[in-house]
Amino acid sequence: MPNGYEASSEAMTRAQIRLADVADDPANEAKKVAPTEIVAGDFGRVHQESFGKYKAGMDEIGAGMTGLSNALLNLGSGIGTAGAKYTAQEANAGATANQAGGNR
Repeated sequence: MPNGYEASSEAMTRAQIRLADVADDPANEAKKVAPTEIVAGDFGRVHQESFGKYKAGMDEIGAGMTGLSNALLNLGSGIGTAGAKYTAQEANAGATANQAGGNR
């Protein structure tokens, strides 16, 4: 049976590192999508007017993938910052407890 929420600064550090490791993946894949190498002529003579919407959609997908990379980096940074705060708080609480107990 769980004893409630427990924060692990080590787990937070591991999560930060893992997120940093994979954060570039979506942006790297976005380079394969946008800008598109397809041109209006590739749509055929009759369908060239549809190219604008296609290109706009591909650009949006690429921007979204790049945005995802940035979000993953920011998330990892936030988790790392929180982990550092937990570590500092635990050290401070331990020192306070030792002082209150007379360092026995």
